[in-house]
Amino acid sequence: MSGELGPVERFLRREKYFGVPRWVVGGVLVGVIASVALVRGQVTTTDRVRAAVEGFRHSSVYVEPGAPPTVNAEHVRRVLGDRPIVVAILNGEPMPPSGKSLVTAGLKLCDDLASLVPTNLVIVYGNEPGKGYNPAFCVGPRFNNEDHPVNASNFDFVLIAKAESAWKYRESPTDLTPQVEEYVLAYDAQAAKDYPDSVPRRGAVPDKLATGEIVLSLGGIVAACVALFFLLHLAARAVGRRGPRSRERLETEARLSRIGEYVLSADPQDANQAEVARQYVLALQGHESGANVRRQVDELERLVR
Repeated sequence: MSGELGPVERFLRREKYFGVPRWVVGGVLVGVIASVALVRGQVTTTDRVRAAVEGFRHSSVYVEPGAPPTVNAEHVRRVLGDRPIVVAILNGEPMPPSGKSLVTAGLKLCDDLASLVPTNLVIVYGNEPGKGYNPAFCVGPRFNNEDHPVNASNFDFVLIAKAESAWKYRESPTDLTPQVEEYVLAYDAQAAKDYPDSVPRRGAVPDKLATGEIVLSLGGIVAACVALFFLLHLAARAVGRRGPRSRERLETEARLSRIGEYVLSADPQDANQAEVARQYVLALQGHESGANVRRQVDELERLVR
């Protein structure tokens, strides 16, 4: 008995599952697991982020169609020069929530942009749900890099606080441009301390934004093809099984119908009539519930001969 395989081992050693070769089932499972892992690990690029990053290829300022005139884009371009700062001026469409309680929608979008222009500081102007049209500031993940090593935290909250203390006296609801001006002045002051030899310039935008997405799409296509083959195979088997079953069911219904006619027309005083009627009712109930009543029907036909 010690050499007998358990139910789990017997299941795993099957050559086929649901009539499908084991390797196909395994391929489907691997494809699904790999696709889920890729989706979880891959940060997808939204159309809005993609458009902004493409705009940064040609200018330090991207203006989304329909953006309000509260930030003077041309003036901001002149102020920024070739500093490692990019600004996205979005329209009034509310930014989607981040899904995190401590991360605003603007900061989430800013981080998404910064991940694609990683050696730059990023400013995003957009409609924050419940807060109105405001800026969000963030630091690219590679702002501190081997070419220009620096303490990136010096250009984060500390820099924003210094700039805000100055712009609050100059900004207005219809003119937010002073925010960028004061931010640039604060950046210059900090850069003079942190970059005594060589101040960094604006980093280039990567040529290929969606390499990971292309890989993910190709993987998804392959997994979908395998899964489709698997489902079609199961459907074909189901249809193949359904044909004989349907014919058998129709045949059983016809036989039960003939027996029913006998039960209704037979002499009630017949000694076998009560037993035939009882078995007929049981067989009919079983047939309607989907059970195989072939043996009961055979017995009924024997009784009514």
